[in-house]
This record gives sequence, structure tokens and C-alpha cells, in this order.
Amino acid sequence: MATLAARLRTIPPPRWLHSLPATRTSRTTLLPSTYLRIIPHQPAASRTFATDADAASQARSLAADALAQRIGNAPRTTPSGSGSMPTGHRTTPTAPKGSKKPSKAPGQGDSKWKAWTIGIGTVTGLMGSGFAFLGRPFTDGREDKYTEENLALAAFHRARDRYRDFQDSLTNPMWDKILPPPLPEPYQRPFTLVINLDETLIYSTWDKEHGWRHAKRPGVDYFLAYLSQFYELVIFTSQSFMNAGPIVDKLDPYQYVMYRVYREACRQVDGKLVKDLSHLNRDLARVIIMDSNPDAYALQPENAVPLKPWKGEPEDKGLLEYVPFLEAIALTNVEDVRPVLKSFSDTDIPKEWAHREKLMNDMIRKQWEEEQAQRRSKRSLMSLLSHTTEEQGPPPSFLDQARKQYREQFANEHDDMKKMAEEQLKQSVEEQQRQMREMKMTVWQLMSTVSQGQPLLPPPGQSGKQA
Repeated sequence: MATLAARLRTIPPPRWLHSLPATRTSRTTLLPSTYLRIIPHQPAASRTFATDADAASQARSLAADALAQRIGNAPRTTPSGSGSMPTGHRTTPTAPKGSKKPSKAPGQGDSKWKAWTIGIGTVTGLMGSGFAFLGRPFTDGREDKYTEENLALAAFHRARDRYRDFQDSLTNPMWDKILPPPLPEPYQRPFTLVINLDETLIYSTWDKEHGWRHAKRPGVDYFLAYLSQFYELVIFTSQSFMNAGPIVDKLDPYQYVMYRVYREACRQVDGKLVKDLSHLNRDLARVIIMDSNPDAYALQPENAVPLKPWKGEPEDKGLLEYVPFLEAIALTNVEDVRPVLKSFSDTDIPKEWAHREKLMNDMIRKQWEEEQAQRRSKRSLMSLLSHTTEEQGPPPSFLDQARKQYREQFANEHDDMKKMAEEQLKQSVEEQQRQMREMKMTVWQLMSTVSQGQPLLPPPGQSGKQA
């Protein structure tokens, strides 16, 4: 190896190389790329001076960097083992002195502006198309109040009205009139009582062992059955039909409740569900709502009877305590319930009504005693000879008489009505079971028949009996 290296060092350079101007003294730094292509590098073990190889490597790197800047390539990575730079170190090329900065690639800036222009144009076109669509003349029969305005302003007003209608469709009930028209006399009850479901008639709990369980409030059966004589009962819940429907079926098997209204009939106000009584299709002067959630009757608080939420207490009697008050409103046939309910605002209605009824009975008793005193002073001989007996006490008030009459009538008729309802329910269940037994195919048979492409019904003229 040593002799081979010595021989290589003795090889003279080509003659044309001597004709070039000698601007540098070192052979390895003069046109390094050309010289290296002509004279291959010597192995590292045979080099005498390592500084010549380092200088050549640096010169090669500078030349490559300058070339990269000229053609616009990315920064290069210094090869491992060259110079004093770390292996794999990424260098940033520097332009030679007096040269201009490298220009961008052709079309690079124009493509960005083109993308922005296309995006803005697309958005503007969509907005313009939407505005033109929403601002078109009304075709749903409503009165067009903007025909006399200029085209752009009229389109803006129509688009605004349609947008407001869309917002109202999201917040208002699905139907403008929730209940059907009232029944004709004498089937229609004079008053409508709207009752909440959750924490008013039932209380729901959930646990891992049993899942959802629903407790029925004490006195619910009597409350619904007795008040159905005076009120058109409506259960209005914020739950959906899928969840609350089966619960109400179990709660009211005898159909004392005339209507059931679910979440779809609620209205959203400030993100809260509100039961708007103005959509009930009933006279609000004869509508009462009983609810444990103040947000539910926020639009008509003058029609509300606030209730305390029932949390499942087994000895609760809060529902039955309201029966005398509601009974009195129906028996006296008040023209407007709102002033009456307003007089009981911020009070415990059952206790306040009991106190007022006691004062009324005391007044009746006092009046009766005064009348009896006047009669004693004017008693004549005929009254002594007739042996008339004095009344044992004051006569009952109108409310007491009517209450006694209706409660006796309810007690006599309720058992018969309950027996009839149970008989009808039993017949309905038996009919459903009979229809299930008469079904000629199960669900699996139906699916297999459909998958095989066979007709579900026999051809005309053939019986459906199997051979």
C-alpha cells in the first residue's frame, strides 16, 4: 500500500492543467470539482496531509451550496465525515456577496391567491344564492307587505321573515293547537286541569341493580277519578312519548285522563322547556296548571298552582290536600280562575283555603244564630201550640251540601265504573292474546319468507290453509 501511494503521488498532472491561471498554490483547491473527477481521492490511510482533504471537502460544500441557491433547491445536508461539522448537520446555504436573493419558484405565489379567490368566490356565491332563495316572493298564501319596496329591500325583508319563521319552528310546539276542539255539552267539563307527571304524580329512580323504577304518589287514583267529574284532565309532561307513554298507561288504566301531552308540545324559551297554555285550544280563564317546576308555567304564572316536588315519601298527602280547593272552584263555577289563584299567591293553598272556609262557615253560623234570636223574641202562641222543635244547628253551607252529594254519588258509581273498566280491559287483553294465537307465522318465519322471495298472501282463489 505504501509503494502504491508513493507511485500515485509521483503521477504528474496533465499538461492542460498547467495552462490554467494559477490563482491558488494548492492543487486540491484549484477547481476542486474538475480535479477530483480527473484524479480520484486517495484512501484516508495513504494521505499525508489531512488538511488538504478538509479544504477540498469545504470547497465542494460551498460549491454545491452556491449551485443549490442558483437553481432554488432546498438546503442540503453535510455528508458524514466531511469537515468539522457534525454528522448529519443541516446547513443553511448563504448567497455569495453581491448576488441577489433567490427568487420563488414560478407560479408559487399565484397559486395561493388563486385558492383564496376561489374560496371567497364560492362563499359569496352561496350566500347570494341563499339570499335570493329566501328573498323570493311568498307562495304560502300569506300577505306580501313588501311589494311596494325596491327589489333588494323587499328580498331582505322576506329573507328576514323566513329566518324568523325557521327559528320559531325550532322553539314553538309542533302544533299550533295541541288539543282538539272542546266536546259538545253536556260531555265537556267546564274546567281544564293540566297536571305534570314527574315529581307530581310519580317519582322515578335508577340504580344498577333494577334500572329505572317509577313510584306512584299516594292518592293518585282517587285524585284522578274524583276530579274527573269536574275537570277535563290533561297530563302534560316534558318527557317524550316513547318514555312517558307506557308510564301513563300504567298510571291511568281506567282512562280518567282525557288527553296526554308530551315533550313535542313544549316550547323552548331561553333554552328551557315551557308549557305554553295558549296553544291548548282552551279558554285560559278556565284552565289551571299544577306543576312542581316553575319554568313550566313561566308564560302563564297566573294560571298556576305551584306544587312542592314529591321525592317518593310514602306517607305524603300533598296531592289529596288540594282536592277541597279544586272542588270548590268547580262547584262555585267561577267565571275566571286567574283572580282566584292570584289571591292565593305566596301562600300554602290547602291551609289558606281551609282557613278561609272556616271563616265562611263561622260567618254562616253567626248569621244563623242571629236569626234564631229574632225568631225567639217573635215567637207567637201558634208556635207554642204547634210544638215546633228548634233546629239542632245551622244548616250546612252550599259547598258542604254539594260536596256531600258529589262524594256520595262518586262512591256509589265509582265501584260500578271500576268494574266495567276492568271488564273492558280484560276483554281487550283476551282479544290481543287471541289474535296472537291466530297468527300463522312467527317473526322468524316472516323474515325467512321475505328473504326467499315468496308471496306473503296466497294467490286469488286459493285458501290460505296449509295442506
